[in-house]
Amino acid sequence: MNDQTFAALGCSEALLAALAKRGFETPMPVQARTFQPGLEGRDLLVQSRTGSGKTLAFGLPLLHRLSDERHTQALILAPTRELAQQVGAELHSLVPKLPIASLVGGVSYTPQLRALSMGSPVVVGTPGRVMDHLERGTLDLSRVRMVVLDECDEMLNMGFLEDVETILAKVPAGPQTYLFSATLPAPIARLAKRFLKDPVQIQLAEAGEQAVHADIAHTPVLAPDHLQVRALVNLLLKDEPSAALIFTKTKAQSEEVAEELTVSGLPAAFLHGDLAQATRTRILGQFKDGKLRYLVATDVAARGLDIGGLPLVVHVGIPTQLENYIHRSGRTGRAGAKGSSLALVNWKESRILLAWSRRGGLTLDWRPVPTPAEIRETQSQRLAERIAAAPSAATLTQATRMLQDVDAAHLVAGLLSLVQADQSAGFDIPAEPAERKTAKPRYDSPRERKEGGPRPQRSYAERAAARASETPSKTRTDGSFKPRRELDEKPRTPAKPWAKRPETRTWEDRPARPWKKKG
Repeated sequence: MNDQTFAALGCSEALLAALAKRGFETPMPVQARTFQPGLEGRDLLVQSRTGSGKTLAFGLPLLHRLSDERHTQALILAPTRELAQQVGAELHSLVPKLPIASLVGGVSYTPQLRALSMGSPVVVGTPGRVMDHLERGTLDLSRVRMVVLDECDEMLNMGFLEDVETILAKVPAGPQTYLFSATLPAPIARLAKRFLKDPVQIQLAEAGEQAVHADIAHTPVLAPDHLQVRALVNLLLKDEPSAALIFTKTKAQSEEVAEELTVSGLPAAFLHGDLAQATRTRILGQFKDGKLRYLVATDVAARGLDIGGLPLVVHVGIPTQLENYIHRSGRTGRAGAKGSSLALVNWKESRILLAWSRRGGLTLDWRPVPTPAEIRETQSQRLAERIAAAPSAATLTQATRMLQDVDAAHLVAGLLSLVQADQSAGFDIPAEPAERKTAKPRYDSPRERKEGGPRPQRSYAERAAARASETPSKTRTDGSFKPRRELDEKPRTPAKPWAKRPETRTWEDRPARPWKKKG
């Protein structure tokens, strides 16, 4: 339990008041460990998972070190426009009068140019739009003293690392640099070595390649690809979560899943990179405000989303890497709250997930797809609880009067039919084949049981190299070429006996041609 307070860390009175207004009194671990070295001007290399309070971790020392000069003093780079806008809003909540220039794509240049011309001490943006302003000459980094790279591994995954290096090269030598990343792959490590000077390295217990959030329950469900959306409908109807963020692999799939959920009585919206920025902002606002219960999104569109109190994350098919799965799941279970990560996987993906569970320390609690009968039973129980919760005097009087004229069972049945008329009970999903009826997969061979899962599939280059090693050499040890008979792996097929020509044949043995007249 952390008993330290922001006041004990040394926050200014103005920031303490702003933090208290938002209900923040005790710093999270990453905030407690970064504040003092950040305040001293040290470079920071921090490994911390999503949702651990990173924005305040770099925001508090950054705000303390800002001067009153009206020029760009701090540059904050984020992988997505949503995350950049979120960082700007977080800093604005602490210092409402602070001029902040938000340089993100998908919106007009006019307000960005106005903010830069008036002099904004803090610039928050995505690498692409920041590069645009540098090429236009509208962004001056000559007096930047602080640089923040937020979610640097995501910028690497999205192909922004080259732009980040170009931007950092335009900053005067020696700025204080904060680098935050959930993982530290080799390119990020090289970037840190090049641009950070003697950094304070902070690696929280939950950070790193095998990071697993203890507050997240992982509950995979085994379902074939063509039935996964229907299985999802059944699961949501039975569990009725207050909200859920649903990840899909493609843009088209996000639209299909959202449509299927809406048709089944579960209103949902989709979010992907092809939507206009105004539409994305509206959908995100509805989801954060609780007006939209289910949001279906691709990985790229959902990066940088910070949804407080999100109880459920759903994976319609798992991503290609364990780190991405953990990053997705980290959208729930934040700030000490409990969360659940539900993964709908086919048979092959289930074996991959089993291998991940050993590699990443995941505890998997497999569950079957609920049937319509189970969904109806759960809905009836919830309805009974709601009815018994708060009956008013007027409704009790009305019920007593109705029971005098109608049989109680018939009355309840009629009311249930009215209530459940527009309520879906899900889909009747056919059972799996006999050898796969269990809801929990198994390893297919003793080797997989020993090694913790299937071996990774070889790449095209690896398969080509293996084929080349198996092909017999065309040269002898002395360098001379082998004759073809030595290269042939199989003996030549002998000629068919009926295809042989007679050894001797005279002119008289030839058959007469019927169309040629004899002389």
